[in-house]
Amino acid sequence: MVTGSNDPDILKWLSIANRYTRIALDRRLQPYRLNASMYYYILRIHEQPKLTQDRLISLTYLNPSNVTRAVNQLVNLGYVRKRQSKTDKRVSELSLTKKGEALYPEIVKLRQEVADGLLTDIPAEQHEALVGQIRQVALRAVANETPGDKTNNS
Repeated sequence: MVTGSNDPDILKWLSIANRYTRIALDRRLQPYRLNASMYYYILRIHEQPKLTQDRLISLTYLNPSNVTRAVNQLVNLGYVRKRQSKTDKRVSELSLTKKGEALYPEIVKLRQEVADGLLTDIPAEQHEALVGQIRQVALRAVANETPGDKTNNS
């Protein structure tokens, strides 16, 4: 039995929003042989050329094996280049290929279309505050399930 003022339906609605947002992203990304789990890496690598795989793992809040698998798929699709660091041979640096750079603007556009669809009925002046609140909920979920790391990093 739930006591207190926190509404347990938040779990239901976050799950539904996530599921249907992923479906929308999957549908739009399908022509590029990508899915909702993979596009994010292209965005981050574009923003931070020579991004290390370790840094990418910390940005995604995902299991390292999931990130490695996704990066390898992107390499196989020709969107990402993975090179050994010249300064530290144990580190892999990631960058977009020409094909990946050409895809980047399309990903930005379709991601915006999906976001706009989610926020259609919410006044524009409330978008930033809502996103900030959702971000806080997400970071709290990460902190609650990450042993020894109770910070609110972005």
